[in-house]
Amino acid sequence: MRRRAGTVVLVLGLLLMACSSDDGEGSGDTSSPAPTGGGAGTTIVAEGFAFNPDSVDVNAGEVTLTVENKDSAEHTFTLDDGSSDTDLPAGETVTITLDLTTTVGWHCTIHPSMTGTLNVVA
Repeated sequence: MRRRAGTVVLVLGLLLMACSSDDGEGSGDTSSPAPTGGGAGTTIVAEGFAFNPDSVDVNAGEVTLTVENKDSAEHTFTLDDGSSDTDLPAGETVTITLDLTTTVGWHCTIHPSMTGTLNVVA
């Protein structure tokens, strides 16, 4: 009976390991999502005093971004050309609508090492 219980535990353990295999999702992948624009949106997360992703491909025109601050500190989402400057309170999520014609960088004015780029691809 003990041997059978050990076999069952081993089989269950193997099943759990197989079900929890890493498929790459949520593993810090910073590749850009498909270009956004024309009412579509994308999410950028400020966490660990960094933006993720730090490079986003967007179509030219009106772009809607959701920026989520998961840090306990306030940040900003400021375009390098000065055309937009949005406060990101700690633990809050904001939606920003931009009209983009060229690639532009962004940064946090409070924590200048936090940077990223909106790449206009069309």
